[in-house]
Amino acid sequence: MDLRKFLGGDIELDLSTWNPIIKMPSIFGQIQISHPSDLNCDNFDAWSTPVCRWRNEWTRKEDGDELDWLRAKNGWGENESIAIFGTNKRATGYYIFTGSRQKLSPNSSALLVSDPIQCQEGDGRLNFRYWTSPGTKIRVCVRRPGSVKTCDCDWCSTEIIRGDPGPAEILIPGSILYEFEIVIEASHFDYDSFGFTGGMVILDDISYNAAAVYNCKDIPHVDPLPTISLATCQTVSCSFDLDECLNQIRSTGWRVEEGPVGNLHTGIRMGYKGNFIYAKGTETKILPLGPFSLSRQGILEFCYYIACRNTFLSLYATLKNYDRILLYKTEEISIKPHEWLCRQVILEEGEYEKLEITTENSTNPYAYIGLDNIRLLDPITFQDLCAQPEVEKETLQASKSLASLTAKMKPIKILSNVNYQKFLSRLVS
Repeated sequence: MDLRKFLGGDIELDLSTWNPIIKMPSIFGQIQISHPSDLNCDNFDAWSTPVCRWRNEWTRKEDGDELDWLRAKNGWGENESIAIFGTNKRATGYYIFTGSRQKLSPNSSALLVSDPIQCQEGDGRLNFRYWTSPGTKIRVCVRRPGSVKTCDCDWCSTEIIRGDPGPAEILIPGSILYEFEIVIEASHFDYDSFGFTGGMVILDDISYNAAAVYNCKDIPHVDPLPTISLATCQTVSCSFDLDECLNQIRSTGWRVEEGPVGNLHTGIRMGYKGNFIYAKGTETKILPLGPFSLSRQGILEFCYYIACRNTFLSLYATLKNYDRILLYKTEEISIKPHEWLCRQVILEEGEYEKLEITTENSTNPYAYIGLDNIRLLDPITFQDLCAQPEVEKETLQASKSLASLTAKMKPIKILSNVNYQKFLSRLVS
Protein backbone atom coordinates (compact mmCIF):
# COMPACT_ATOMS: atom_id res chain seq x y z
CA MET A 1 0.00 0.00 0.00
CA ASP A 2 1.24 3.47 -0.88
CA LEU A 3 0.88 5.37 2.40
CA ARG A 4 0.85 8.77 0.72
CA LYS A 5 -1.75 7.65 -1.81
CA PHE A 6 -3.91 6.26 1.00
CA LEU A 7 -3.50 9.00 3.64
CA GLY A 8 -2.39 11.96 1.51
CA GLY A 9 -0.18 14.79 2.75
CA ASP A 10 3.54 14.20 3.19
CA ILE A 11 3.35 10.96 5.17
CA GLU A 12 6.06 8.37 4.49
CA LEU A 13 7.80 5.47 6.18
CA ASP A 14 10.80 6.66 8.17
CA LEU A 15 13.87 4.85 6.81
CA SER A 16 16.46 6.88 8.76
CA THR A 17 17.47 3.68 10.57
CA TRP A 18 16.99 1.52 7.42
CA ASN A 19 14.23 -0.55 9.01
CA PRO A 20 10.98 1.28 9.89
CA ILE A 21 9.68 -1.51 12.12
CA ILE A 22 9.82 -0.78 15.84
CA LYS A 23 12.44 -2.93 17.59
CA MET A 24 11.73 -6.43 18.84
CA PRO A 25 12.63 -7.76 22.33
CA SER A 26 16.31 -8.34 23.05
CA ILE A 27 17.42 -11.96 23.23
CA PHE A 28 19.30 -10.94 26.41
CA GLY A 29 16.15 -9.63 28.08
CA GLN A 30 14.93 -6.13 28.75
CA ILE A 31 16.37 -3.61 31.24
CA GLN A 32 14.10 -2.19 33.93
CA ILE A 33 13.32 1.50 33.75
CA SER A 34 14.75 3.76 36.46
CA HIS A 35 12.19 6.57 36.33
CA PRO A 36 8.60 6.83 35.06
CA SER A 37 9.72 9.33 32.43
CA ASP A 38 11.90 6.62 30.84
CA LEU A 39 8.71 5.46 29.10
CA ASN A 40 8.04 8.87 27.56
CA CYS A 41 8.39 8.49 23.80
CA ASP A 42 7.59 10.75 20.85
CA ASN A 43 10.30 9.92 18.28
CA PHE A 44 10.23 6.11 18.42
CA ASP A 45 13.95 5.47 17.84
CA ALA A 46 14.28 7.64 14.74
CA TRP A 47 17.87 8.49 13.83
CA SER A 48 19.66 10.73 16.38
CA THR A 49 16.74 10.76 18.81
CA PRO A 50 16.54 9.48 22.43
CA VAL A 51 16.03 5.76 22.91
CA CYS A 52 12.38 4.74 23.09
CA ARG A 53 11.70 2.14 25.79
CA TRP A 54 8.81 0.54 23.89
CA ARG A 55 9.01 -2.40 21.49
CA ASN A 56 7.03 -4.73 19.26
CA GLU A 57 6.08 -8.16 20.55
CA TRP A 58 7.57 -11.26 18.97
CA THR A 59 5.44 -12.48 16.09
CA ARG A 60 4.77 -16.14 16.87
CA LYS A 61 2.31 -18.64 15.48
CA GLU A 62 -0.78 -18.86 17.71
CA ASP A 63 1.17 -17.19 20.49
CA GLY A 64 1.48 -13.43 20.19
CA ASP A 65 0.36 -10.49 18.12
CA GLU A 66 -0.73 -10.59 14.49
CA LEU A 67 0.69 -7.25 13.36
CA ASP A 68 3.66 -5.01 14.06
CA TRP A 69 4.18 -1.29 14.62
CA LEU A 70 6.12 0.78 12.08
CA ARG A 71 7.55 4.29 12.27
CA ALA A 72 6.38 7.04 9.93
CA LYS A 73 7.00 10.75 9.67
CA ASN A 74 5.35 13.96 8.43
CA GLY A 75 1.66 14.73 8.50
CA TRP A 76 -1.03 13.06 6.41
CA GLY A 77 -3.76 14.84 4.47
CA GLU A 78 -6.44 16.85 6.26
CA ASN A 79 -9.32 15.57 4.11
CA GLU A 80 -8.13 11.98 4.48
CA SER A 81 -7.81 12.50 8.23
CA ILE A 82 -11.41 13.65 8.53
CA ALA A 83 -12.70 10.80 6.36
CA ILE A 84 -10.71 7.98 8.05
CA PHE A 85 -10.11 9.16 11.62
CA GLY A 86 -12.94 11.66 12.10
CA THR A 87 -10.66 14.56 13.04
CA ASN A 88 -8.60 17.17 11.20
CA LYS A 89 -5.90 17.08 13.88
CA ARG A 90 -2.80 15.21 12.73
CA ALA A 91 0.50 14.02 14.14
CA THR A 92 3.73 15.82 13.29
CA GLY A 93 7.32 14.63 13.32
CA TYR A 94 7.67 10.92 14.03
CA TYR A 95 4.90 8.53 15.11
CA ILE A 96 4.01 4.84 14.78
CA PHE A 97 1.20 3.02 13.02
CA THR A 98 -0.15 -0.46 12.43
CA GLY A 99 -2.93 -2.03 10.42
CA SER A 100 -3.94 -3.78 7.23
CA ARG A 101 -5.83 -2.98 4.03
CA GLN A 102 -7.25 -6.50 4.18
CA LYS A 103 -10.08 -7.50 6.49
CA LEU A 104 -8.64 -9.52 9.38
CA SER A 105 -10.16 -11.37 12.29
CA PRO A 106 -11.41 -8.99 15.02
CA ASN A 107 -8.92 -10.65 17.39
CA SER A 108 -5.94 -9.86 15.17
CA SER A 109 -3.86 -7.38 17.11
CA ALA A 110 -0.63 -5.41 17.37
CA LEU A 111 1.10 -5.19 20.77
CA LEU A 112 3.38 -2.35 21.84
CA VAL A 113 5.21 -3.39 25.03
CA SER A 114 7.14 -1.27 27.53
CA ASP A 115 10.43 -2.19 29.16
CA PRO A 116 9.94 -3.86 32.58
CA ILE A 117 8.91 -1.79 35.59
CA GLN A 118 10.03 -3.05 39.01
CA CYS A 119 6.81 -1.86 40.68
CA GLN A 120 4.31 0.99 40.74
CA GLU A 121 3.51 2.96 43.88
CA GLY A 122 -0.14 3.93 43.95
CA ASP A 123 -2.00 4.60 40.72
CA GLY A 124 -0.11 5.26 37.50
CA ARG A 125 -1.18 7.19 34.42
CA LEU A 126 -0.39 6.42 30.81
CA ASN A 127 -1.10 9.11 28.22
CA PHE A 128 -0.89 9.03 24.44
CA ARG A 129 -2.47 10.51 21.35
CA TYR A 130 -4.21 8.15 18.98
CA TRP A 131 -5.99 7.94 15.64
CA THR A 132 -8.28 4.98 14.91
CA SER A 133 -10.08 4.09 11.70
CA PRO A 134 -13.71 2.87 11.97
CA GLY A 135 -14.12 -0.26 14.07
CA THR A 136 -10.58 -0.44 15.44
CA LYS A 137 -10.01 -0.47 19.20
CA ILE A 138 -7.19 0.29 21.63
CA ARG A 139 -6.74 -0.87 25.19
CA VAL A 140 -3.95 -0.83 27.79
CA CYS A 141 -3.00 -3.92 29.82
CA VAL A 142 -0.57 -4.90 32.58
CA ARG A 143 1.28 -8.22 32.46
CA ARG A 144 4.33 -9.92 33.94
CA PRO A 145 7.55 -10.12 31.87
CA GLY A 146 7.84 -13.29 29.83
CA SER A 147 4.21 -13.30 28.76
CA VAL A 148 3.51 -13.27 25.04
CA LYS A 149 -0.27 -13.44 25.05
CA THR A 150 -2.63 -10.61 25.87
CA CYS A 151 -4.72 -13.10 27.86
CA ASP A 152 -1.81 -13.42 30.32
CA CYS A 153 -2.51 -9.89 31.55
CA ASP A 154 -3.37 -9.10 35.16
CA TRP A 155 -5.47 -6.06 34.24
CA CYS A 156 -6.80 -4.33 31.12
CA SER A 157 -8.50 -0.99 30.64
CA THR A 158 -11.79 -0.49 28.87
CA GLU A 159 -11.47 -0.13 25.11
CA ILE A 160 -10.83 3.22 23.47
CA ILE A 161 -13.14 3.51 20.49
CA ARG A 162 -13.76 7.25 20.12
CA GLY A 163 -12.41 10.70 20.95
CA ASP A 164 -9.52 10.79 18.45
CA PRO A 165 -6.89 12.12 18.86
CA GLY A 166 -7.31 12.30 22.60
CA PRO A 167 -5.00 12.39 24.38
CA ALA A 168 -6.12 9.25 26.17
CA GLU A 169 -5.40 9.24 29.89
CA ILE A 170 -5.37 5.71 31.24
CA LEU A 171 -5.43 5.19 35.00
CA ILE A 172 -3.48 2.03 35.92
CA PRO A 173 -4.65 0.98 39.41
CA GLY A 174 -1.97 0.35 42.01
CA SER A 175 0.00 -0.34 43.92
CA ILE A 176 1.64 -3.03 41.77
CA LEU A 177 4.25 -4.73 43.92
CA TYR A 178 5.84 -7.01 41.33
CA GLU A 179 7.75 -6.55 38.08
CA PHE A 180 5.42 -5.84 35.17
CA GLU A 181 5.15 -4.48 31.64
CA ILE A 182 2.58 -2.14 30.12
CA VAL A 183 1.02 -3.30 26.86
CA ILE A 184 -0.82 -1.10 24.37
CA GLU A 185 -2.97 -3.35 22.18
CA ALA A 186 -4.60 -2.31 18.89
CA SER A 187 -7.17 -4.70 17.42
CA HIS A 188 -10.35 -5.19 15.35
CA PHE A 189 -8.96 -4.54 11.87
CA ASP A 190 -12.08 -6.11 10.42
CA TYR A 191 -13.95 -3.19 8.84
CA ASP A 192 -15.54 -3.91 5.46
CA SER A 193 -17.85 -1.20 4.15
CA PHE A 194 -17.99 1.77 1.75
CA GLY A 195 -14.99 0.46 -0.18
CA PHE A 196 -12.69 0.42 2.88
CA THR A 197 -11.44 -2.82 4.40
CA GLY A 198 -9.13 -3.60 7.30
CA GLY A 199 -8.12 -0.69 9.50
CA MET A 200 -5.33 1.50 10.82
CA VAL A 201 -4.23 2.81 14.23
CA ILE A 202 -1.66 5.58 14.80
CA LEU A 203 0.02 6.41 18.14
CA ASP A 204 2.11 9.39 19.23
CA ASP A 205 3.39 11.21 22.33
CA ILE A 206 3.40 8.35 24.85
CA SER A 207 4.07 9.30 28.49
CA TYR A 208 3.88 7.50 31.83
CA ASN A 209 3.79 8.81 35.37
CA ALA A 210 3.72 7.20 38.83
CA ALA A 211 4.85 8.19 42.32
CA ALA A 212 7.65 5.58 42.26
CA VAL A 213 8.81 2.65 40.12
CA TYR A 214 11.16 0.97 42.61
CA ASN A 215 11.03 0.29 46.38
CA CYS A 216 7.30 0.98 46.16
CA LYS A 217 4.94 1.43 49.09
CA ASP A 218 1.60 -0.35 49.11
CA ILE A 219 -0.94 2.41 48.49
CA PRO A 220 -4.33 0.86 47.70
CA HIS A 221 -6.35 2.01 44.72
CA VAL A 222 -9.51 3.97 45.46
CA ASP A 223 -12.12 4.28 42.73
CA PRO A 224 -12.89 7.91 41.86
CA LEU A 225 -16.46 9.02 42.33
CA PRO A 226 -18.55 9.37 39.16
CA THR A 227 -18.49 12.80 37.58
CA ILE A 228 -21.62 14.85 36.96
CA SER A 229 -22.55 15.16 33.29
CA LEU A 230 -22.49 18.51 31.54
CA ALA A 231 -26.16 18.08 30.62
CA THR A 232 -27.11 17.71 34.30
CA CYS A 233 -25.07 20.76 35.26
CA GLN A 234 -26.69 22.86 32.55
CA THR A 235 -30.14 21.73 33.67
CA VAL A 236 -29.80 22.16 37.43
CA SER A 237 -27.09 24.74 38.20
CA CYS A 238 -28.11 28.34 37.68
CA SER A 239 -26.83 31.77 38.70
CA PHE A 240 -29.26 33.53 36.31
CA ASP A 241 -26.40 35.28 34.54
CA LEU A 242 -26.22 32.91 31.54
CA ASP A 243 -28.58 32.61 28.58
CA GLU A 244 -29.00 28.83 28.98
CA CYS A 245 -30.24 29.31 32.52
CA LEU A 246 -32.48 32.26 31.72
CA ASN A 247 -34.34 30.17 29.15
CA GLN A 248 -35.66 28.00 31.97
CA ILE A 249 -37.73 30.82 33.53
CA ARG A 250 -39.75 31.65 30.42
CA SER A 251 -43.52 31.46 31.01
CA THR A 252 -43.01 30.61 34.70
CA GLY A 253 -43.94 33.98 36.22
CA TRP A 254 -40.44 34.46 37.64
CA ARG A 255 -38.63 37.65 36.60
CA VAL A 256 -34.96 38.60 36.43
CA GLU A 257 -33.51 41.48 38.44
CA GLU A 258 -30.05 42.59 39.55
CA GLY A 259 -30.84 45.16 42.25
CA PRO A 260 -33.48 46.16 44.78
CA VAL A 261 -37.08 45.47 43.81
CA GLY A 262 -40.39 46.14 45.60
CA ASN A 263 -41.09 48.21 48.71
CA LEU A 264 -38.83 48.54 51.74
CA HIS A 265 -40.97 46.29 53.95
CA THR A 266 -41.86 43.21 51.86
CA GLY A 267 -39.55 43.72 48.88
CA ILE A 268 -35.95 42.68 48.18
CA ARG A 269 -33.43 45.30 49.27
CA MET A 270 -30.29 43.87 47.64
CA GLY A 271 -29.12 41.22 45.19
CA TYR A 272 -27.12 38.15 46.18
CA LYS A 273 -24.46 37.69 43.48
CA GLY A 274 -25.27 39.41 40.21
CA ASN A 275 -28.65 38.65 38.67
CA PHE A 276 -31.37 36.85 40.59
CA ILE A 277 -35.00 35.96 39.91
CA TYR A 278 -38.04 36.93 41.93
CA ALA A 279 -41.76 36.20 42.20
CA LYS A 280 -44.44 38.60 43.49
CA GLY A 281 -47.94 38.22 44.87
CA THR A 282 -50.24 35.41 45.90
CA GLU A 283 -50.18 33.37 42.71
CA THR A 284 -48.14 30.14 42.81
CA LYS A 285 -44.96 30.35 40.71
CA ILE A 286 -43.06 27.18 39.74
CA LEU A 287 -39.46 27.01 38.49
CA PRO A 288 -39.00 23.55 36.86
CA LEU A 289 -35.53 21.99 36.55
CA GLY A 290 -35.31 18.78 34.54
CA PRO A 291 -35.26 16.15 33.36
CA PHE A 292 -31.75 15.12 34.41
CA SER A 293 -29.74 12.16 35.66
CA LEU A 294 -27.66 12.20 38.84
CA SER A 295 -24.84 9.63 38.76
CA ARG A 296 -24.03 10.01 42.46
CA GLN A 297 -25.43 11.56 45.61
CA GLY A 298 -25.22 15.34 45.64
CA ILE A 299 -26.40 18.39 47.54
CA LEU A 300 -28.65 20.97 45.93
CA GLU A 301 -27.87 24.42 47.30
CA PHE A 302 -30.04 27.46 46.65
CA CYS A 303 -30.32 30.91 48.20
CA TYR A 304 -33.57 32.78 48.80
CA TYR A 305 -34.85 36.11 50.10
CA ILE A 306 -38.23 36.37 51.87
CA ALA A 307 -39.23 39.41 53.96
CA CYS A 308 -42.99 38.83 54.27
CA ARG A 309 -44.80 36.65 56.82
CA ASN A 310 -46.84 33.64 55.70
CA THR A 311 -44.80 33.41 52.49
CA PHE A 312 -42.91 30.21 51.74
CA LEU A 313 -40.68 28.57 49.17
CA SER A 314 -40.88 24.79 48.63
CA LEU A 315 -38.71 22.26 46.78
CA TYR A 316 -40.34 19.20 45.19
CA ALA A 317 -38.73 16.26 43.38
CA THR A 318 -40.21 13.76 40.95
CA LEU A 319 -38.04 10.72 40.23
CA LYS A 320 -38.76 8.41 37.33
CA ASN A 321 -41.51 5.92 38.27
CA TYR A 322 -42.11 7.65 41.64
CA ASP A 323 -44.63 10.17 42.94
CA ARG A 324 -43.82 13.82 43.54
CA ILE A 325 -42.37 14.39 47.02
CA LEU A 326 -41.64 17.47 49.14
CA LEU A 327 -37.92 17.80 49.91
CA TYR A 328 -37.84 21.15 51.67
CA LYS A 329 -40.01 24.08 52.78
CA THR A 330 -38.69 27.37 54.13
CA GLU A 331 -39.36 28.33 57.72
CA GLU A 332 -41.23 31.44 58.89
CA ILE A 333 -39.18 34.64 58.63
CA SER A 334 -37.17 35.95 61.58
CA ILE A 335 -37.37 39.38 63.18
CA LYS A 336 -34.58 40.47 60.81
CA PRO A 337 -35.83 39.15 57.49
CA HIS A 338 -33.94 41.32 55.03
CA GLU A 339 -31.11 38.98 54.14
CA TRP A 340 -30.31 36.16 51.72
CA LEU A 341 -30.38 32.66 53.25
CA CYS A 342 -28.74 29.63 51.64
CA ARG A 343 -29.98 26.09 52.24
CA GLN A 344 -28.72 22.64 51.22
CA VAL A 345 -30.87 19.61 50.42
CA ILE A 346 -29.53 16.10 49.70
CA LEU A 347 -30.38 14.64 46.29
CA GLU A 348 -29.99 10.88 45.93
CA GLU A 349 -28.57 9.20 42.83
CA GLY A 350 -31.21 8.53 40.20
CA GLU A 351 -33.21 9.60 37.16
CA TYR A 352 -35.14 12.78 37.89
CA GLU A 353 -38.10 13.81 35.80
CA LYS A 354 -37.90 17.26 37.40
CA LEU A 355 -37.25 19.41 40.44
CA GLU A 356 -39.72 22.19 41.19
CA ILE A 357 -38.94 25.30 43.24
CA THR A 358 -42.35 26.72 44.12
CA THR A 359 -43.82 29.77 45.87
CA GLU A 360 -46.73 28.78 48.10
CA ASN A 361 -49.38 30.04 50.50
CA SER A 362 -48.68 33.75 50.27
CA THR A 363 -51.70 35.91 51.16
CA ASN A 364 -49.97 39.25 50.61
CA PRO A 365 -50.14 40.68 47.07
CA TYR A 366 -47.00 42.69 47.85
CA ALA A 367 -44.91 39.70 48.96
CA TYR A 368 -41.61 39.20 47.10
CA ILE A 369 -39.51 36.03 46.98
CA GLY A 370 -35.96 36.12 45.58
CA LEU A 371 -34.02 33.08 44.33
CA ASP A 372 -30.37 32.75 43.29
CA ASN A 373 -27.24 30.58 43.20
CA ILE A 374 -28.74 27.16 42.47
CA ARG A 375 -25.89 24.64 42.30
CA LEU A 376 -24.85 21.05 42.99
CA LEU A 377 -22.31 20.40 45.74
CA ASP A 378 -20.16 17.43 46.67
CA PRO A 379 -21.62 16.00 49.92
CA ILE A 380 -18.12 15.29 51.24
CA THR A 381 -16.08 18.35 50.24
CA PHE A 382 -18.94 20.81 49.63
CA GLN A 383 -17.17 21.87 46.44
CA ASP A 384 -19.21 22.79 43.38
CA LEU A 385 -19.67 19.60 41.33
CA CYS A 386 -20.24 21.62 38.16
CA ALA A 387 -17.32 24.03 38.46
CA GLN A 388 -15.22 21.83 36.11
CA PRO A 389 -17.40 19.06 34.66
CA GLU A 390 -15.19 16.36 33.12
CA VAL A 391 -17.54 15.18 30.44
CA GLU A 392 -15.41 15.89 27.36
CA LYS A 393 -12.18 14.45 28.66
CA GLU A 394 -11.33 10.93 27.47
CA THR A 395 -10.30 9.49 30.84
CA LEU A 396 -10.54 5.76 31.36
CA GLN A 397 -10.79 4.74 34.99
CA ALA A 398 -10.16 1.29 36.41
CA SER A 399 -13.27 -0.16 37.98
CA LYS A 400 -11.62 -2.53 40.43
CA SER A 401 -8.27 -3.29 42.04
CA LEU A 402 -5.69 -5.44 40.31
CA ALA A 403 -6.24 -8.29 42.73
CA SER A 404 -9.97 -8.54 42.11
CA LEU A 405 -9.64 -8.14 38.36
CA THR A 406 -6.94 -10.78 38.08
CA ALA A 407 -9.25 -13.39 39.56
CA LYS A 408 -12.01 -12.54 37.06
CA MET A 409 -9.90 -12.09 33.92
CA LYS A 410 -11.40 -13.86 30.91
CA PRO A 411 -9.02 -15.36 28.34
CA ILE A 412 -8.75 -13.61 24.99
CA LYS A 413 -8.51 -15.72 21.87
CA ILE A 414 -5.48 -14.81 19.74
CA LEU A 415 -5.32 -16.26 16.23
CA SER A 416 -2.19 -17.40 14.45
CA ASN A 417 0.25 -14.66 13.47
CA VAL A 418 1.41 -13.42 10.14
CA ASN A 419 5.11 -12.86 9.79
CA TYR A 420 6.75 -9.50 9.23
CA GLN A 421 7.22 -10.01 5.49
CA LYS A 422 3.49 -10.64 4.98
CA PHE A 423 2.60 -7.66 7.12
CA LEU A 424 4.98 -5.35 5.32
CA SER A 425 3.75 -6.53 1.94
CA ARG A 426 0.17 -5.88 3.00
CA LEU A 427 0.81 -2.43 4.34
CA VAL A 428 3.60 -0.80 2.39
CA SER A 429 4.13 -2.71 -0.87
